[in-house]
Amino acid sequence: MKGAFRQLSATQSLLGVVVALALLALYLNSAGQLLLHAGHSDWRGLFTSAYFWHILQFSLFQALLSTALSVVFGVICAHALHYQHFVGKTLLLKLCSLTFVLPTLVAVFGLLGVYGLSGWLNRTLAFFGLEALSIYGLAGILLAHVFFNLPLATKLFYSALLSIPAEHYKLAAQLNLRGLNLFNTLELPFLKKQLMPTATLIFMLCFTSFAIVLTLGGGPKYTTLEVAIYQALTFDFDLARAAQLAIVQLLICTALFRLSHRFSAHATSSDGTTHGFLPATSKALRWAHCTALCLLALFVALPLSNIIAQGLSALSTLSEGTLADLWLAARYSLALALCAGALCVALSLALLLCARQWHFYGFTTSARELINIGMAILALPMLVIATGLYLALRELDGNGWLFGVVALCNALVAMPFALRILQPTLFDNMQRYQRLCQSLGIRGLRRFTLVEWATLKQPLRSALAYACALSLGDFTAIALFGSQDFTSLPRLLYQQLGHYRTGDGALTALVLLLLCAALFLVIEKYDKTQ
Repeated sequence: MKGAFRQLSATQSLLGVVVALALLALYLNSAGQLLLHAGHSDWRGLFTSAYFWHILQFSLFQALLSTALSVVFGVICAHALHYQHFVGKTLLLKLCSLTFVLPTLVAVFGLLGVYGLSGWLNRTLAFFGLEALSIYGLAGILLAHVFFNLPLATKLFYSALLSIPAEHYKLAAQLNLRGLNLFNTLELPFLKKQLMPTATLIFMLCFTSFAIVLTLGGGPKYTTLEVAIYQALTFDFDLARAAQLAIVQLLICTALFRLSHRFSAHATSSDGTTHGFLPATSKALRWAHCTALCLLALFVALPLSNIIAQGLSALSTLSEGTLADLWLAARYSLALALCAGALCVALSLALLLCARQWHFYGFTTSARELINIGMAILALPMLVIATGLYLALRELDGNGWLFGVVALCNALVAMPFALRILQPTLFDNMQRYQRLCQSLGIRGLRRFTLVEWATLKQPLRSALAYACALSLGDFTAIALFGSQDFTSLPRLLYQQLGHYRTGDGALTALVLLLLCAALFLVIEKYDKTQ
């Protein structure tokens, strides 16, 4: 053990420990600020409040219902993708990937254009003399959550089905297993391995959903914990109540994170082995598959098409004031995205370079806990972190401080994804080249350029692109720290939607969509997993 400890790089270990301690200090600051402001508050009054139990029950209910819908339809669509081969299959998979990096408010704007009171669907219903449908309330929240999470669930379950070896299908054919018997005997066990990791991940995303509920909730009846925290800070300026609600959410999300971490080890990954052989399907099943895939394509593509159509039509009515607001928000958004992306990759690298050394020399548990510190943002919702920073820094003035705080928050949001992208390659390089580099005396920057860069350049580009895209569309931190002089494209779009400036909002949504699509092309170019 002592010999292994002496072989550790002091610089990499120190840098990783410093980053981990800084992240822990940030988390503890947020928790401390919440406890400080909630310490002398009326907890009994909170737990006897009918409103508190209503928002807690609705938060859990809408997340559970959204998860169930996404998982059930995700299995159906994944099964259809697994068996059917068609010209637009690659494009459909790319559209499913695009929804992951699509800013929430852009998707909301697109959904409003299709399903809103004056959207395409209600105009069609009015043409046939039918009653209009309302997107606000629980229906709109579920619709938006399924829009984001159905493609995610579809891709994850599709990956699970691809992991089934072709030999299993050949054996099933010899045993004359078909239809439901084939699904129950062969495919369902592989889907079950992915079921709980996918369900817990989607549940966490829906439970901590902020912008969707804020824009589509439609009133106090459809308020979640995150929205209640935001309202207590910005509208009521009730710091104690905001801290109490944030602590409750923190405890629930921590339990969900531990549950998700427990199930993630059982998830499957694809090696593409079933592409060579698949059993023939019945005509009825093929029709069902085609129907499911057509509905999935329409569900994803229609809101995106609406954004493009409305955005292009709004160009003719563009005013100088709108252009000035758009230019200011675009500059801040791009600057925040680039800074947050670079910071996210730097922090992730520092943690992983230290963790892979510890793992290589036998300190496996310590390495895992070091990475979990970076992943902890999944258990600490960004609104909770931002609330703690807001309580600690609310006396500070100046856009420089605000810019740094928002960039840090956005970087933390993307860290779990950057860690997952970079970890396999970094750990694999350690196993392959560590002994050789030690024997040749190759270390530091020379090792990175000669040995690591060839395998790391694609994951680094993907991690940076994902981090920039997620930062570009994040609304949580800027919602607390933004102002008239310090704004972003998501914040501007939210204000335009709130003031019913549909034309201006269409142009802002189009700009955000194009910027995210550009980053998405970078991800698609360098990420072979898509």
